[in-house]
Amino acid sequence: MRHVFAEDLDMIREDNPVINYQYMKSNVDMLQIIQLGFSLSYAWGNLLDFYSPFSYVWEFNFRDFNINRDRYASDSIELLKRQGIDFEKNKEKGIDSKNFAKFWDYGLVFNCHGLKSITWITFHGTYDFGFMLKIITQSPLPLHLDSFVHQLAYFFGYSIYDLKHTFKFLGLLGGLEK
Repeated sequence: MRHVFAEDLDMIREDNPVINYQYMKSNVDMLQIIQLGFSLSYAWGNLLDFYSPFSYVWEFNFRDFNINRDRYASDSIELLKRQGIDFEKNKEKGIDSKNFAKFWDYGLVFNCHGLKSITWITFHGTYDFGFMLKIITQSPLPLHLDSFVHQLAYFFGYSIYDLKHTFKFLGLLGGLEK
């Protein structure tokens, strides 16, 4: 079993964007994506329904991660197991991230196909965007924060909001388990 951990969590908690980016980059570069989920909504907030009686939320499970080979944080793996992730099933039936990269050609990135007004709303989404960039570019994240931000803008536009940071700024508490 291999563990991933912060060497100096106090430095990361200082809210230094450059240090935080380097920490995130090193983790995304050495880790494999396990799962990615998102939903689409109209500007007024309703989930996309494709003119049906249903709303849609997507959760993608990837085969890239091998629990017997790859690095991971034990607490994250335990959370995912409690949430129902079956790592053996993912190895067999999960999506290969290289194939998933082709999915983005349908217009959610590059601000194309008239979707220039896409707004991305996340909760602690830095890692999600890090992994999405790694998948799209099929390469490690850029060396520097400014290059990462430039790539984010190129692929996803300028309207990216992270509710975790908004909650923190407003003094609200909460997490994905709460």
